[in-house]
Amino acid sequence: LEGRHPELVAFGRRSAKIANRKGAKDALKTKLYTKIGKQVADAVKNGGSDPETNVKLAAIMKQAQTANVPKDIIKRNIEKGASGKANYEQLTYEAYGAGGVGFVIECMTDNPTMAQRDVKQALKKTNGKWAETGSVSFNFAKRGVIRIPADQAEEDQVFEVALDAGADDVVTEEEYIKVLTEVE
Repeated sequence: LEGRHPELVAFGRRSAKIANRKGAKDALKTKLYTKIGKQVADAVKNGGSDPETNVKLAAIMKQAQTANVPKDIIKRNIEKGASGKANYEQLTYEAYGAGGVGFVIECMTDNPTMAQRDVKQALKKTNGKWAETGSVSFNFAKRGVIRIPADQAEEDQVFEVALDAGADDVVTEEEYIKVLTEVE
């Protein structure tokens, strides 16, 4: 039988490989859509459903558009956040990895116990160590970053406006002028 129909065997294996590849890509998309959906619902819950007045929502919607997230997912999560059905919590954990490298792990979840269990499990698999609150985070500073294309603005003009607005620093790179600010 093997000699008579080799194309059937090869076709079946090829289809299986394609299905596995497609399944892996779909899983990544689902994970991304869920993450953005949670962010949208949380932003709506905390700042309202109008992207004109809610800067955080506008930024997340732009990120979703870049990632090709379907509009119905965005719409559904806006409604979820506006109705108050979204009970997501922003959690921050601290850990040490290989070589004593510090990690600040931020996650958003509707089940804090499960999130903590998953983070601890991931740390255990990679020989990481759970750290007490504050033992790692003092090494980090939250900063806002505004990137302006270098061909659209003069460096001196950006520097003056940034200083007047209370920016911490202005850094010029090849393609962008970065303005570093405090996070509000």
